[in-house]
Amino acid sequence: MFEDFIQTYGYYAVFIFACIEGEIAVLTAGFLCKQGLMSLQFVMLAAFLGTLFTEQCLFFVGRIYGTTLLEKHPKLQEKSKKVLEFLRKYKSTFIFGSRFIYGIRNFSPIAIGMANISPLKFSTLNVPAAFIWSILVAGAGYVFADALERAKENMQYVQIFALIILCVSLGWFIFHKTKKRRARK
Repeated sequence: MFEDFIQTYGYYAVFIFACIEGEIAVLTAGFLCKQGLMSLQFVMLAAFLGTLFTEQCLFFVGRIYGTTLLEKHPKLQEKSKKVLEFLRKYKSTFIFGSRFIYGIRNFSPIAIGMANISPLKFSTLNVPAAFIWSILVAGAGYVFADALERAKENMQYVQIFALIILCVSLGWFIFHKTKKRRARK
């Protein structure tokens, strides 16, 4: 039943979730590709189309309604300042890479649209960025599934590795808590 659902609606779901905030859905779809439930190429295509559609639409929202949007939602003004500062400083590099920056990814195309960047320039940089993003994220899910599959064969090593990570994390946590306490005194 689950497999039928994934095979019937999976690519639509990838498209829709890539429109919203796609990393988790696209990673999961990449994982399902390794299980043979979906095609990696079609997952990448659906993710590409979904994220490209959203970014292009948000760019035009910013271009047409940007100032009105900021007036109605003052909390967005701080994000807008940050994005516009990056845009002034890094120009084309920022337009290309903004989808990879956590925290401003979703608002960036709106602010870029507000900055009077030409639609052609935005699209010229956004299309390859969306393409690379979809390949990287879906591919990461696929690679993770492959690594997990291999790890099952060597479970004892995985458990030892997990224990080492846990101990190092716990040590790091204790070290920093102790350091903060000493700083307060």
